Amino acid sequence: MEDYRHRPRKNTPHPVKVIDEATEKTVGRVVDITADGMMLVTQDKIVVGKTYNFRIILPVMVHYRTDISLEAKAVWKDPDTNPAYCKCGFKFVNLAGEEGFLLEDVMHKFNLVG
Repeated sequence: MEDYRHRPRKNTPHPVKVIDEATEKTVGRVVDITADGMMLVTQDKIVVGKTYNFRIILPVMVHYRTDISLEAKAVWKDPDTNPAYCKCGFKFVNLAGEEGFLLEDVMHKFNLVG
């Protein structure tokens, strides 16, 4: 599989949950992340090509916020080593200024900037 990333992804040092804003259910957890996208491990049926509205629960409060809401498009999906799960790659879509700023700030706090 070709890698089209503009920035190297960094593994997250803390469990970071992702919530589907349409269902309010946990979709999975972030494995790695950049300012452009993320990889999740999930049991959900993710559809490649579909755009989702997610809320990422931050491991620490940043600027009085505990979460980030964003749109993310599923760009790939592969089986995980655990057959009950899959790994999915998402590209962030139309990341709003404040949400992008918060994401960058969290990435800096945890040395996730590549």
